[in-house]
Amino acid sequence: MSTDPYVWIAAILTLGVFSFLYKDNVFFAVCEHLVVGLSAGYMFCIYWNNVFYPELILPLSQNGFGKDAHLWVPVGICFLWACKYTERTKDMYRLALAFWLSIDLGLSIPTHMDAGVLAQIAGTISAPLTGTPVEIFGNLVLILGTSAALFYFFFSREQHGFIKGVSTTGTWILMLGFGASFSYVILSRIYLLIGRLLFLFRDWLGIAG
Repeated sequence: MSTDPYVWIAAILTLGVFSFLYKDNVFFAVCEHLVVGLSAGYMFCIYWNNVFYPELILPLSQNGFGKDAHLWVPVGICFLWACKYTERTKDMYRLALAFWLSIDLGLSIPTHMDAGVLAQIAGTISAPLTGTPVEIFGNLVLILGTSAALFYFFFSREQHGFIKGVSTTGTWILMLGFGASFSYVILSRIYLLIGRLLFLFRDWLGIAG
């Protein structure tokens, strides 16, 4: 059995999380609140050391009224969030919320479109029909399956006949994709469970090789 106190702490907390499999209890609640609190504190330290202090506090303290004066704008927007807690100015926090949402969407939508849509379209169109028979078959499944899945969302005209058959095939393709994604999530959780069990039986109790 391990004599490392940190291993004992990790093992006790692991057992506390596993205790939820029996029923909800105080031990699990303590572990849950501890994880949330430590995660929030850790992320606060990361943002403070890597973003807030070097990118805002330090430039303002050195050149706050010179070349970095524009940084007072995000400071003012941050103070708008505090307006939510006073009755007279509670609606002003919506300005900060709108600014944050517009920036977030403006930065994320092009990224997701490029990586999740345009790159997938380019990869499907440029799939080569050369190579070994297995590679050719795989690329055909990719092209035809993607086309059939897109036909499922074709609502400009009534779906019947050939279009109906292709749309039904697209439905099955989508179900296979969702099933594969779900099974991958389950598999990843099983790997996490195996890792925790190995930690308990090998690193803590020392009964497994």
